[in-house]
Amino acid sequence: MKKLTKDDILKGKERSETLVVPGYDAEVTIRPLTDGELGDVFATIGQIPLNGDGEPDVGKIDPVRHFKALRLAVSLGMKDPSLSPDEVAEMKFGIPEFIGMKVLELSGMNTGQDAKKKR
Repeated sequence: MKKLTKDDILKGKERSETLVVPGYDAEVTIRPLTDGELGDVFATIGQIPLNGDGEPDVGKIDPVRHFKALRLAVSLGMKDPSLSPDEVAEMKFGIPEFIGMKVLELSGMNTGQDAKKKR
């Protein structure tokens, strides 16, 4: 097995994918977030309450913080075009959430849709 190098680690965010964005009938380029960037996104959400079986209770997340976190994920993870969180907030309703969830999936996060598919 080869030894993990600093270059290998830093190349992770260079990977990208093209995403077709409904509502704009256009494509954007997204990339995975780094561990530090994911930390910033989760810090925006704040503490996530757990339900009785220890799973995150996403129904109790503050919706305003949730939307801000997804806008931050889009701002960090969308390579082309590159937008600030304030510019992302100017997009059509629902589009930042769509792109943000795709960025999180690309970053290795298990989204609610993924969990439903596995059951």
